[in-house]
Amino acid sequence: MHKFYQLSAVVVSLLLLAIGAHAQTGVQPCFRLPTAIVCAPATITPIDCSGVPPNLVVYDYGDGQLRLDKSFTFTRPGKYLIRQGLNTLGSGGNVSQPIELTVIEPRSPTFRIAACSNRAAIVEITDTTFPEYEIEWGDGTTTIAKSGDTKQHSYGAEGSFNVTVKGITGQNVACGSASQRINVVLQIPAPTLRSVSVRADGRAIISYMLPAGFNYRLQQVNIVDNTVKTFHLSAGSNSFTSPDITSAFDRYIYSIEAINPCNTGQPISYFNQVGVHTIRVTPLRELNRINWSAPLHLGFTSYTLFRNGTKIGEWTGQNMLQFEDRNITCGQQYCYRLETRYYNGAAVSISQEVCITTSRESDPQRFTEALATVTNEQVQITWRQPERTRVASVLLRKIAPRQPLQQITLTQTAPPYVDNNVFTAADAYCYQLSYIDNCGNQSPWTEPFCTAVINGKISGDSVLLNWQELRGYGAVNYLIEQLDENNRTVNIFRPTSRTSTFIPVGNFSNQLLRFRLVSLVNTQGGMVALYSNAIRLRINATLYYPTAFSPNNDGLNDTFGVTTRFIDKFNLQVFNRWGELIYYTDDPAARWDGTYKGVPVPTGTYALVIQAQDLSGRKIEEKAMLLITK
Repeated sequence: MHKFYQLSAVVVSLLLLAIGAHAQTGVQPCFRLPTAIVCAPATITPIDCSGVPPNLVVYDYGDGQLRLDKSFTFTRPGKYLIRQGLNTLGSGGNVSQPIELTVIEPRSPTFRIAACSNRAAIVEITDTTFPEYEIEWGDGTTTIAKSGDTKQHSYGAEGSFNVTVKGITGQNVACGSASQRINVVLQIPAPTLRSVSVRADGRAIISYMLPAGFNYRLQQVNIVDNTVKTFHLSAGSNSFTSPDITSAFDRYIYSIEAINPCNTGQPISYFNQVGVHTIRVTPLRELNRINWSAPLHLGFTSYTLFRNGTKIGEWTGQNMLQFEDRNITCGQQYCYRLETRYYNGAAVSISQEVCITTSRESDPQRFTEALATVTNEQVQITWRQPERTRVASVLLRKIAPRQPLQQITLTQTAPPYVDNNVFTAADAYCYQLSYIDNCGNQSPWTEPFCTAVINGKISGDSVLLNWQELRGYGAVNYLIEQLDENNRTVNIFRPTSRTSTFIPVGNFSNQLLRFRLVSLVNTQGGMVALYSNAIRLRINATLYYPTAFSPNNDGLNDTFGVTTRFIDKFNLQVFNRWGELIYYTDDPAARWDGTYKGVPVPTGTYALVIQAQDLSGRKIEEKAMLLITK
């Protein structure tokens, strides 16, 4: 390549000697490209502005060779540095600075498209290859967009349209295209909510059918506290499992909304609500009493009750909320499930299946009290059994984050039980208790009762602590305990709200702090304290010092020193402008009078270096400039 370059230069020089009458002096290379980005293959003709006769102008088209050719065809994608050379006798031959040309390989640009209501559509350009894109909406109209743009278009009629996006390079040349077909509608079609079924762990499975080509989301409303959650439903899916647990304290209504891509803040709602039903089975003498919750919304059609998978009753009156099953056998397990139909049977709500073992000779009642508290990073569970009840075995359900429902039979019948398979520093654990009496009958499960998790951080001048409301115990009052390293209480604080509090760091003399949440609940035996995990926080050590002082014996700012907090080790060094150490101390309480070897130092700027270690062992180093004035 270098020999070719030299040979080309020689040829050009010989040509110039032959036409020396046209030699010019004082000229400089000057050219521009008609565009900076082209699509391969592309022919580029540089635009000359040097004023030199064309036969004296040569170009390097990115391969290191100077040519007399005024056009060049690029067939391979890449980035090329284009240079212009002038071979004039007076100038001796000049070569310009390069101009970069980007050659793009033709490719199909990527984009997302979605249909909106009111005969509109939206396109999002996700491709980043081209400087501009042209959107052909399929109805004869076009829109210019850039990478990352979202463009909306309204159609004059419903129908199926082919939308094409073209990648545009310089000189408005298309360099690849991609198409997608979209169905333009006046209204986004309604989804079909088929069923809501509560699993054994209390989580609901929602089954549905979604029209293709549109986006939908599931709305979950808690009727106890009116909190609302929404979940995106994947295209092509037909079911979704809620992460929340249905109980007497948390009951939900589900509905499906359409997401209007052109106005995501206003989803489209339909009359398709389906709520959960809770069921409770109480074994009594010679019968099992089944109670269930009433409908949460309009559209009720009928109730159907199943026992061990077989229908045992059906009712069309929505106030029919109880049934007594007398066709039972002592020692037999029975599992009950309620199906509630809505909208003339188009949708169904299926309750959690509740299983009990019953007896004609006993009537086991649920535990009258169940508590969970954190002790030494373990969960201690206690309970109170009904009077005149003989417990043969105790059953425990454990609801742990990111784990399936666990159920075990305890090896003890008297409290407390300690669960050491927990991580109380990060997770709350919920439990349910039941028991088998001596007749072989199982009591109903208790409502879930949970532990509390406290989190915290140091923010500015405050200690910030937060937690979630503790459920399963009725009314709860909260306190914050500060603990020492031996778990002894050294301070008690009343929270500023029911789920968080802040405490000024000035209240504490120790750098390392430990806190836990105390939940006070009412029990049959009186007030009981339930504890959360204990957290550790560290207050940042501080170094306070001025940036200037005036050692002139006027009684104001005559000395310099550092005020520290939570510092264990310390040293201060002061250097003059030549790097000479003129002051040193390892006493945080020491004050410098601005002298060196007994002589006042000149006014000016000095460098200071502070090296320290806080009470937790963390090393600190600060460097600053110190101004001495008179």
